[in-house]
Amino acid sequence: MTALMVRMLGLWVLVMGGAIATPAAAQSPPIEQQLNIRRHQFDRAQALQKAERLMELADRQLDRGQEEAAIAAWRQALELYSSVSDRPGILQAIAPLARTLIATEQYPEAEIVLHQQLANAQALGDRATQIYALNNLGVVYLQTGQNDRAEGAIATALEIAESMGDPAAIGLSWSNLGQLARLSGDWQSARNYYESAVAYRAEAADQVGFANSANRLAEVYRYFGDDDEAVDIYLAAREAALTANHMPTLLTTLDGLIGIYADRGDVDAVGPYVSERAVLTPDLPSPEQELGLYIAFGRYYNLLEDYPRSLAAFDKALAIAEQLEAYPQRTFILTQLEGLALLTKEN
Repeated sequence: MTALMVRMLGLWVLVMGGAIATPAAAQSPPIEQQLNIRRHQFDRAQALQKAERLMELADRQLDRGQEEAAIAAWRQALELYSSVSDRPGILQAIAPLARTLIATEQYPEAEIVLHQQLANAQALGDRATQIYALNNLGVVYLQTGQNDRAEGAIATALEIAESMGDPAAIGLSWSNLGQLARLSGDWQSARNYYESAVAYRAEAADQVGFANSANRLAEVYRYFGDDDEAVDIYLAAREAALTANHMPTLLTTLDGLIGIYADRGDVDAVGPYVSERAVLTPDLPSPEQELGLYIAFGRYYNLLEDYPRSLAAFDKALAIAEQLEAYPQRTFILTQLEGLALLTKEN
């Protein structure tokens, strides 16, 4: 028997004995494993589709002013993204959820969600999201009286932002440090921080951020008695808010301008801003926006010596301030009402 025949015989024995496997058979997993993989892929796709629908639902509910329903939908979406370990999806759900929790003053819940956002952003190496998570944690700590923790979170955010060279993020962090200093009674530091925030936000062409920081800076200028400088910065804030078509910020700016000119007794300057305030206030304003409007009316009618209308406006403002537990505004309104009572008594 030749060597070739021996090799052929050996090959036939191996084939008949089932010892040789085809390459496809060697690489293919068992059928049960293939079914499990496909089932996992199907379940994952179903979860992601459901999460996306919940995100869209939450957006619509928020637009209708249904904050609690939106929060519930975002939480469900977050659970689904978490169940399939989709970190980008987790961050996508947390961002609006955290904002809305903060806006509705649900600070303990917001803190939990923000720590989750920070952990996922760190796992992904997403430094931009880390900055915003830390800044929002700082805001939550400020609102709950944890000033030291607030300063630590915001300072860390500023350090990351500076390492990235991101002027918008740097401006946000400086602005939050300004808020911390202002609430702590350190008005000089607040002024320095807000001035830095305004400069960086202007560099970033962040119109809304610029207007927000400028409004705060104008308040600080007023504290130092520099009303002329405050007017200039309010006017810059007004222009930026108009450019961005951001009504909440614009209304705050107008309230500041009305306050300065009313204090000066300049009815000619107050009138146009009160008219603008009335036109731009939404048909269904938030209580805070409505409070500012009635204070504006009260001050304007007082300057016109139309005391009945001024009294009526301040009475409505007082009811809203008490509802909101807005104590500084309540104190101001009561002072105005006392002055009006004396004026009407004399007349």
